Amino acid sequence: MKPGMLYEFSAGGVLFKGEQVLLIKNPSGVWTFPKGLVEKGEDPSQTAVREVWEETGIRGEVLQRVGDVEYWYHRDGKRIKKKVTYFIMKYTDGETKPSWEVMDAKFFPLHEAKRLLKYRGDKDIFNKVLYILGKLQDGQP
Repeated sequence: MKPGMLYEFSAGGVLFKGEQVLLIKNPSGVWTFPKGLVEKGEDPSQTAVREVWEETGIRGEVLQRVGDVEYWYHRDGKRIKKKVTYFIMKYTDGETKPSWEVMDAKFFPLHEAKRLLKYRGDKDIFNKVLYILGKLQDGQP
């Protein structure tokens, strides 16, 4: 890390309920995966579970880590490098109830979710998740 640069670390979940995946509509009106800042002393997988629940009202269980997405954004005139670690999660319980942080939260069929995702990082993570799940269903390691 370079001195003077701002960094943020977040974690999120790609949560499945059967053949559907959970997406949130962020404050910019873009469908994406639930995620949030890793709190002090928190493991990223715990963050993913907490953030999914806080933003959507859905409880999930982490199955495995998928990978990271990194990007830059601006806030209050400062440039911030953000790293988000994503986990594949399965639904355990709850009904979608969007929090004040998001505009909406819904489950979508996989093909529709793929069409709705706009951010390149989200698309890359979703394709990786689908590949991993396909391998698992085919009995591959």
